[in-house]
Amino acid sequence: MRSSALALLLVITATGMSDGYAGSPADAPLATALNRTINVTLPDSHNVFPPGEGAEIANSQCMICHSAGMVTRQPPLSYDQWKLEINKMRSAYGAPLPENEVDSLAKYLTTITGKQQGK
Repeated sequence: MRSSALALLLVITATGMSDGYAGSPADAPLATALNRTINVTLPDSHNVFPPGEGAEIANSQCMICHSAGMVTRQPPLSYDQWKLEINKMRSAYGAPLPENEVDSLAKYLTTITGKQQGK
């Protein structure tokens, strides 16, 4: 897996004031004095999901935000429970997983970490 690095740039408006600044414009700090670059290095994950039908979906979609280990250490979930979790990731957190891959991913996660349907 490629190394992940994230650079955050805090940008202040051209006048040097944010919308929430309540002081006098003359007392506002200059924007150039407030601009900063912060480098954040995220940990690499060399682990991927176990092989199986759906692993490629998990590796390409789940690992955008989660490590494989974080997902595989979850309590056993049924197919329906995994579908709820996956759809929560899509709706609440904006996971870019296409809707037509939800069922395949839920089936895969059930086989590697969850309860078989009906148990």
